[in-house]
Amino acid sequence: MISTPGASSGRATRPRYDVPRSVAPARTREAQPEVDAALVRGAVEHALVRTRDALHRHDLAAALLVDPVNIRYASGTSTMPVWTMHVIDRYMLVPAEGEPILWEYASAPAELVSPHPHVETRTATSWSVFGSAERAQGRAERFAAEVADVLQERGVRDARIGVDRLDTYGFLALQEAGLHLEPAQLAIEQARATKGTAEIELIRRSVRACDAAVTHLHEALRPGMTENEAWALFTGRAFALGGEYVEARLLSSGPRTNPWFREASDRRIDSGDLVSFDTDLIGPAGYLADVSRTYLVDCTKPTARQQRLYADAEAFLEEITGELTPGAAFDEVGERLSSRLPRAYHPQRYPFIAHGSGLSDEYPVIVFEDHHAGQIEAGMVFSVEAYLGVEGEAEGLKLEEQVLVTEGGVELLSHAPHDERLSGV
Repeated sequence: MISTPGASSGRATRPRYDVPRSVAPARTREAQPEVDAALVRGAVEHALVRTRDALHRHDLAAALLVDPVNIRYASGTSTMPVWTMHVIDRYMLVPAEGEPILWEYASAPAELVSPHPHVETRTATSWSVFGSAERAQGRAERFAAEVADVLQERGVRDARIGVDRLDTYGFLALQEAGLHLEPAQLAIEQARATKGTAEIELIRRSVRACDAAVTHLHEALRPGMTENEAWALFTGRAFALGGEYVEARLLSSGPRTNPWFREASDRRIDSGDLVSFDTDLIGPAGYLADVSRTYLVDCTKPTARQQRLYADAEAFLEEITGELTPGAAFDEVGERLSSRLPRAYHPQRYPFIAHGSGLSDEYPVIVFEDHHAGQIEAGMVFSVEAYLGVEGEAEGLKLEEQVLVTEGGVELLSHAPHDERLSGV
């Protein structure tokens, strides 16, 4: 109901809504996947077991986490994740033995605590130049002293302490405090690589929201709209369904599709254009939904080149998924798949054949060359990628699916529509 006090006086007034309106229609809100606290707690329990195992393997007594993605993994909490990627307002200590401590943003709501009952929450000391200016060094020293005191209490102050990511003020302050610092990111990403049951369900929900947003874009795409307007169709629906943020704005049309990695612009989309995009969506509960689609705009017949590109992309994705078997070595899979991508596409190929998908793009990656060690395991979630564009040609296209590796085979998680005119289905 809208009430308009003062309307009888003849003065213009701004409508006041007694009940706040939602930007999402009721049908959309009903479809929004709820973030289940029990699932998040289950994900954290799995994460702490995996993290402690990884710390032991890397001979680290504890990990000091600053990256908001790693903090979310180990605590199930998040506040202003994009902000805290560049301003350190929260951090977490995860010992290999003993319970974790989360230092939370000082102004965070009181109810922002980990769903895991044994994660202690304290107030963080922020030392960013934003807010601290010339006091940054002194505040960083206070932070370092607090961490060192906890390590002393736990009996590991002189042990190897892992750190994932710090600015210079924080790193130097910890060094001055006498701590033996080592890299922790590889250990944490190896922990994150294999998902538990709760995490897999949270990923499914995030991908479902993404699929719905992609479907909305597919149905609404029209000649004359700009790339930015098309991208807003996707992100608007994704956010209405519980999405949190996107890690990029990779959408291009027509001649801007070749080469790849052009972000959305004010170019107007023409009839007969290809529109290619990569969702890079951090969805409900913070889990990545990383899917790419290419659509033909308007009711036009695709060209032979457009159909060839699409068929080659679909064929390469099928080759990739066929290789994702538990026990397969990353380097051997990469070498085999490299030879199956037609040579004409190699100069502009996508950097990754497949990469881990969890709370972000993450370890492991399968690449064409310069491989890292390791092997595929059941419980890994991958995004499998294909960008097809020939140097000098006017168009290219991107397709990508998100899949789960199981002992019984590969399960397709993403189900956003493909363009049947391009695929010939």
